[in-house]
Amino acid sequence: MTSNAQKVKIRSYQKSDKEVCQDLFTQGMEQLISLVTRVVFPRYCWILAVLSVFAILAAIKWNLWIFVVYIFACVVLLALLYVDIYFECWKFINSCLASDLKDIDKTYMSTDECHMWVAEWGGNVVGMVGLVHNESHKPGVAELQRMSVSPVCRRMGIARKLLDELLQHAKKQGFEKIVLTTTSAQTPAIRLYKKYGFKLMAVFPYPQKLLADLQYSCFDLQLKI
Repeated sequence: MTSNAQKVKIRSYQKSDKEVCQDLFTQGMEQLISLVTRVVFPRYCWILAVLSVFAILAAIKWNLWIFVVYIFACVVLLALLYVDIYFECWKFINSCLASDLKDIDKTYMSTDECHMWVAEWGGNVVGMVGLVHNESHKPGVAELQRMSVSPVCRRMGIARKLLDELLQHAKKQGFEKIVLTTTSAQTPAIRLYKKYGFKLMAVFPYPQKLLADLQYSCFDLQLKI
């Protein structure tokens, strides 16, 4: 892994990288579906498990088919919950592809403060991260966005290399703080950010009540210029 990591090159985004960056982001977010499922499903499975006791008692007293119907209903409900998670994740993916990732040059490369970097390994782009500062941010504050690494290149230190490049650029531009927002399902990314000194500043639930166990986590990092 160490030798492979040494072969990874971090460079600025180029126009020719647009499609591969969009695909890279999409692939990373598709994996989020399974991560979100692990966060959301336990509470519903626990509720169904408790209700199964009553279903068993009812089946013993009246008819065994009651329990069969209950099991079928549980499968259908969990399937519908998964479908809801799937569509919510894809709604987020499509919103990103239709906004900042639709015109990466305009969003990330049009000013000195904003920038996007890609990680190149073996001639292929396998990672990306962006830094944004616009009218929605306070003076001295920039936002980390679209950190993504190809699933086949995880555990190679690529995310660290991208983050190092971003922080170095932010300091050169005189930023005092880096902020980011992620979901509680993205635990590997959260571990990385915490190792770099990012502090959890706020937590709020996903707006859809059905997925309330999924939380948004807001972090920030005070830069030492």
